[in-house]
Amino acid sequence: MVARGESRADARRRPASRTVAGGALAALLSVAGTAVLAGCSGSDGAGGGPGDGGGVPSGSASPLPPGRYQSLPEPCGSIRPATLRALLPASSDYLGTAALTYDTDRRVGCRWSGTAEGDTRELVIDFERDVSYNASVSDEERARQEFASRAEAAHIPDAAPDAGGSGSPAPASGSPSAGSSDTSPRRVGGVGDEAYLDDRLTDRDSRPLRDVTIVFRTANVLVTVDLSQRSAGRTAAPPSLPLQLGAFGLAQELARTITR
Repeated sequence: MVARGESRADARRRPASRTVAGGALAALLSVAGTAVLAGCSGSDGAGGGPGDGGGVPSGSASPLPPGRYQSLPEPCGSIRPATLRALLPASSDYLGTAALTYDTDRRVGCRWSGTAEGDTRELVIDFERDVSYNASVSDEERARQEFASRAEAAHIPDAAPDAGGSGSPAPASGSPSAGSSDTSPRRVGGVGDEAYLDDRLTDRDSRPLRDVTIVFRTANVLVTVDLSQRSAGRTAAPPSLPLQLGAFGLAQELARTITR
C-alpha cells in the first residue's frame, strides 16, 4: 500500500527501514541486559558472588564447637567393686539397677542398696551431658548454668574468693576431712571443675534419715552422687562424716572415670 504523497520506490524502502530500527532496538536491549547482569555478579567485590561469602552477614556468629564429652560412661559399671563394698558393706546385689532413661548419650544413672552397721544405705549416681541449642551458648556454658541453678535450689552459698582474689574456690575449699563435723551446705574443691556438698538430716517414719549429696561439673557433664542412710533405731541419727567421706571419695573416682 502506497501512502498519500509517497512514491512506489519510497514504499518499497519503508519495510527495510523498520527492520533496521527493530534490529537496533534489540541490540540496545541486549547490551543493557549484559550490563545489569554484570552489576549483579559482584565482579568488583561489592556484591559478594559465589565463593566470596556473599549473602552471609559479616556480624553473624559461627556455630560453637560441641562440648568436650559426646557420650557418657555406663553407670552401673563405673564404680570399682572395692568402692561399692566399702560404701555398702552388706549388699545382696553389687550389680546395681540402671535408671530408666530414653537417651543414654544425654542421661544415665544407677542405684544400689545395702546395709552398714545395721542401718539401711542407698547409693544413687546420675550423669547428665548438657547440650545447648542456642548458637551463642556453648555446651559447657549451658552446663555451668545448670550447675548454678542446682546450687541455688539447694541454697549453696557462693564460693569464697581464693587468695588471689579471682573469685574461684580454693583447691580444697570445704572438702570433707577426717575429724570434720561440718554439715552445712557448701562448695567443695578437689573434684571436677566445680562442686558442692549438701548434707541433710530428716525424720521419716520416726526413723532419722541422713542424705549426703555431691554434685560436680566436668566440662559439659554434671554428675550427682547421693549416699543416704536410714537409722535402724528411732532416736540415733546416722553419722555425717562417713557418708560425706564416702560420697566425696566416690565423686573423685567418677571424675577420673569421665576424664579418661
